[in-house]
Amino acid sequence: MRVLSTRVRRIAVVLIAGVVATAGFATTGSAGQANDVGITAKAIKVGYIFSGTGIASSTFLNAGKTFKARIDRQNAHGGVNGRKIDATIVDDESAHNGDVEKDLVQNKHVFVLVNNSSFAFTSWRFMIENNVPMVGGGYDGNEYSLPGNEILFNAILGNGSPIYGLPYTTLPKLFKKMGATRIGVFAYGASPSSSAAGQNLQKYAVPDAGLKAVYTNTNVDFGTTDVGPLVLGLKNANADGVYLPMVANTNIAVLSAAAQNGLKFKSAVLATGYGQPLLDQPVAKTLGPEVVLAQGFAPVELKTKATKQFMADRKKYAGLTGVPDFGEYMGYITGELLVLGLEHAGNPPTRKGFVDGLHQLGSFDWAGMACQPIDISLTNYGKSPQTQCSWYMQIKNGKFVAFPKNGKPWRGKLIPIPGQ
Repeated sequence: MRVLSTRVRRIAVVLIAGVVATAGFATTGSAGQANDVGITAKAIKVGYIFSGTGIASSTFLNAGKTFKARIDRQNAHGGVNGRKIDATIVDDESAHNGDVEKDLVQNKHVFVLVNNSSFAFTSWRFMIENNVPMVGGGYDGNEYSLPGNEILFNAILGNGSPIYGLPYTTLPKLFKKMGATRIGVFAYGASPSSSAAGQNLQKYAVPDAGLKAVYTNTNVDFGTTDVGPLVLGLKNANADGVYLPMVANTNIAVLSAAAQNGLKFKSAVLATGYGQPLLDQPVAKTLGPEVVLAQGFAPVELKTKATKQFMADRKKYAGLTGVPDFGEYMGYITGELLVLGLEHAGNPPTRKGFVDGLHQLGSFDWAGMACQPIDISLTNYGKSPQTQCSWYMQIKNGKFVAFPKNGKPWRGKLIPIPGQ
């Protein structure tokens, strides 16, 4: 298992004649037939990309460790059909130039790529052109459900609609429950999924619930903590509720700036932030019950069979303790989807078998930590999920607690929009 930094291995990528043919799909293996790229009698070479440094690292610092933990557990049990999973793990340093992907495919000759980076949207065309299957986090863009992109798998949303940021009734229901009626939103301009989530919330979901969208800024610099002027705009709009679909550092900076400027919310919803890193910050002690953190994955406080397995794996194989954050969940869950794909890819595995096997599997439950499974079939490829669910968490006495206390997830329905 090799962990590389792009600072160490920032080499020139050489296009080798015939690489497309070499990287293409192979048919199911048979006697005397060459194995697919990255496959030997004893190993399967895979690549994994995450943002362990740079502007996205506040959310994804340990994603590589939990991905490795899931792979290590699989290898400890013999791998897949007797082949160990040989993973090259690379920190893209929150850069979005596509060099890492090209190196893993053209020089490391990986069988499949797991791209758990917010910037995967910059390189998916390269994966399609070279017929290399990719498992992605899904929060980077809408490429996972475009026609012709069936070799890409979205680990969060499945193969749903290619429309960014579909609006559901879930979040407005939460705002209303907490008494917020005037809603503001910030989102990153450089992130298609972040900006669309903010825009569609304000344009469709908020008015659908009888609430008022009073402030929308979807051009925030990615990863910034310089949010003072933005918060003043929110204050001048008399917002009493805010949605923050950004990385943890920016979200916390907004809350801190709001407090400094005397802006009080009835509801402040953070798309990320759940996890030990937030609990360890002094600011955690200042967050009141108006601050809730979205948690799409089953919170470890529920102590289900699946969350116990996750916690045991991250402690045994990664040495991690405390409450896992979004990046840690994503590392583990994308590792789970990779393993499922390899198990259904045939023996010896082929890239075509990997893709077909996952589509035929039909659904994925996030290693048992989903409140509803996602659809990865071809039957519903490009179709919008009609329902959505999520847990929401608060901080009380230095610990995360479910909101409401019964621990049940919030559920909502899709709001129709033009072109959906």
